[in-house]
Amino acid sequence: MYIELKNIDKSYGDFKASDNVNFEIEKGRLVALLGPSGSGKTTILRMIAGLERPDSGEIIIDGKVVNDIPASERGIGFVFQSYALFRYMTVFDNIAFGLKVRKMNKAAIKERVTELIKLIGLEGFENRYPSQLSGGQRQRVAFARALAPNPQVLLLDEPFAAIDAKVRQELRRWLKDMIHKLGVTGIFVTHDQDEAIEVSDEIIVTNKGRVEQIGAPIDIYRKPATAFTSAFFGVTSELADYKSFKSFDEVDEYDRAIVRPEFVKITKKSEVQKYKSSAVEGRVETVEFRGNSIEITVSCNGSRFSARRSLDDPAVEVGETVDVFIYRIFITRGDSVKLLTNNALREETVVI
Repeated sequence: MYIELKNIDKSYGDFKASDNVNFEIEKGRLVALLGPSGSGKTTILRMIAGLERPDSGEIIIDGKVVNDIPASERGIGFVFQSYALFRYMTVFDNIAFGLKVRKMNKAAIKERVTELIKLIGLEGFENRYPSQLSGGQRQRVAFARALAPNPQVLLLDEPFAAIDAKVRQELRRWLKDMIHKLGVTGIFVTHDQDEAIEVSDEIIVTNKGRVEQIGAPIDIYRKPATAFTSAFFGVTSELADYKSFKSFDEVDEYDRAIVRPEFVKITKKSEVQKYKSSAVEGRVETVEFRGNSIEITVSCNGSRFSARRSLDDPAVEVGETVDVFIYRIFITRGDSVKLLTNNALREETVVI
C-alpha cells in the first residue's frame, strides 16, 4: 500500500477528531474522505499533509513513517478550498512559485510550467491574474501549482465547493482523468455524496472521528456496513413501523427502518401495480421537479417518505391517493444493519 494510517488518534481538548483511524490506499487511486461536518475528514487530510501531528499512531507513505517529517519534505501537493492563489502574481508565476522556492533553474521552471498550463487547458492565459479568471480556471491553476513539484500524493480539501454547479461537473471529470493520467495518488475531502460517487475510485466514510466504512462507491451504496452509513449514504427516510407494510420478514428488535426513493414504487390507481397485493395506499404530499425525474413525498401508514417517477409517467397530483409498494428496507440495530427484501419479489406468480 502507498499510504497507510495505523491506529491514529487526534484530540483537540475534549474533542476527539480522530479515534483509532486505520486505512490503506493503493498508489494511483483517487479516494474520497466523505462525512458530515465535524466527522474528522479534514483532520485526517491535514495529518497526512503534515499540517497537524497525530497524538498517537503512524502515518506511512511509500513504506516510510512520516510523522516526524516536515510537510515541505513529504512530497505532497495540497489544494485548498479557497484556491489560495497569489492575487498579485500571474498564472505563470503562481504555478512556478513552488519551483522557485526550491531554486530550480529558470529553463526547467519554464518547461515545467508550460507543460502544466497545457495540461490544465489554459494556454494563452499565462500572463493573466487570478482576478481575470473564472472560478473553474482559478481552481485549475491551483491544481497545477500543487502538481508543479511533481508530488506523488495530491491532497484536496473540498476542491469544488466554491465553484458553480455546471463548472463543478466539468472539473470533477477533468480531475479524475488527470489523476489517472499522471498516476498520482489523490485524496479529497467532501461532504457531497454525488461528488464522492462520481469522482472517486474508493470512499472512506467518516463519522465522529471514526472510519465507518471503506469501499468502492457502488459497494458502499448497495451494502452499507453500519447503521450510520445506511442512513447517511443516499437520500433516506425513516419508517415509523415497517411491519405495517406488507410482505416483509419480521425482525423482533430493531432501532430504525430506513428507505431510499429507489426502494419505493408509486403508481396511480389507474395504472397497473405489478405487486398489487403487497402494496398499500398512500397520500401524495408534495410533487417536485428534479430535472431528470419527479420526486414525490407520500404519507403512508404513519410515515412520510420519498419516491421518484419518470418524466414520461402520467402526472401525480398533491392530495391524490396512490398505491405504494416498497421493494427493500434497511433495518438497523445498534451499529449493525440488515437489508430486508420484500417477499413479493421472490414470488413466481405476479399478481395484477
